[in-house]
Amino acid sequence: MRKLSMRNLFLIGAALMMVVFAACSKDDGETYDPVPQFNRDVDSIKAYLKANTLTAIQDTATGIFYNISVPGNGKDTVKYRSTKVKTLYIGKLLSDVVFDSTTVTPREFAAGDVILGWQFALTKITKGGKIRVYLPSYYGYGRQAQTRIPANSPLIFDIELVDLTNPQ
Repeated sequence: MRKLSMRNLFLIGAALMMVVFAACSKDDGETYDPVPQFNRDVDSIKAYLKANTLTAIQDTATGIFYNISVPGNGKDTVKYRSTKVKTLYIGKLLSDVVFDSTTVTPREFAAGDVILGWQFALTKITKGGKIRVYLPSYYGYGRQAQTRIPANSPLIFDIELVDLTNPQ
């Protein structure tokens, strides 16, 4: 009788553990489809451009909108993910609320450590260049809210590539 009790106790414990793990699962049965959000973001960016009588080129491969105001020196380019870039920038929402900026002292980053939209932007200009990018949320922070950036927010960045150092 004692073996049967231990076995039953083990089975009950295993069943309880399965219930606990199932309750902790965050899968709500829905698969996230980024396409509808991307389409809303593109429509929002187009509306922002129109409302502010701005023009921008839309990259057909990514859907990112951009304007290059200064192309740069034409020779010093970001070549690798490990390229160190020094930038001045302003980041804002489509409501024109600034969420981050550095306009006096450049910040240094590895080119591959920045959001996808920045990785795109940095390849469009050379040292000394300036670009404004309008990013669908996928190329920013996507579904993850950040400090002062709501989830699924299209972003605008004015970026100046002050200096860069490619690894040897």
